[in-house]
Amino acid sequence: MPTVVIPVKELVTICREEGVDQVFVDAAHGIGCVDVDMKQIGADFYTSNLHKWFFCPPSVAFLYCKKSTNNSDLHHPVVSHEYGNGLAIESAWIGTRDYSSYLVVPKVLEFINRFEGGIEGIKKRNHEYVVEMGQMLVKAWGTRLGCPPEMCSSMVMVGLPACLGISSDHDALELRTCLRDKFGVEVPIYYRPPKDGEEGGVVTGYARISYQVYNKVEDYYKFRDAINQLVDNAFTCASLPIS
Repeated sequence: MPTVVIPVKELVTICREEGVDQVFVDAAHGIGCVDVDMKQIGADFYTSNLHKWFFCPPSVAFLYCKKSTNNSDLHHPVVSHEYGNGLAIESAWIGTRDYSSYLVVPKVLEFINRFEGGIEGIKKRNHEYVVEMGQMLVKAWGTRLGCPPEMCSSMVMVGLPACLGISSDHDALELRTCLRDKFGVEVPIYYRPPKDGEEGGVVTGYARISYQVYNKVEDYYKFRDAINQLVDNAFTCASLPIS
């Protein structure tokens, strides 16, 4: 989970040069987090969730299909009476699905435009704040960010103190549970195995922090202080109960 913004446009160009027939981009965090322009990206298919960075309820997403004769045989996996009328129409009404989440999108757009600069302003501020908070955390813990600030968007990986002893994916998951249950902090934790030649004191655990308009600096201070308390208490993941 490097939180690195992938150069999708450039990768699609390389795919074309190498003779790749069709390109599908799974951009789960794309819309609301990075610039999204279908014509510039040039992919045949592009999908992104609106519930991650676009303030919508879960299950709201979009699928873009480039107009092409090659796509004429695309169909929704659930066959209904609209079969054969085109993918868009086939996808518009699927039996007893609950469509209420889709209906909030116009109100979401109104909400977004209440902020200075709309979605562009939100993306810019989210990036600036998450970098600032990430740098605050690595300075407090004597670690480093998982990538240069210019390579991330509204998320960044933050190295955790090596003394926590994160040595497996299980440790990372249990530490996340510990932070949630004991400190009221919810943050994804990931294990990075040491590379060949790396010895003691290597950062093997990273937290993926995010920033959205509803976050406050106190949220990140709370995370900082929780980790500092664990370090002060000589906590290691080896002391966590085996589940």
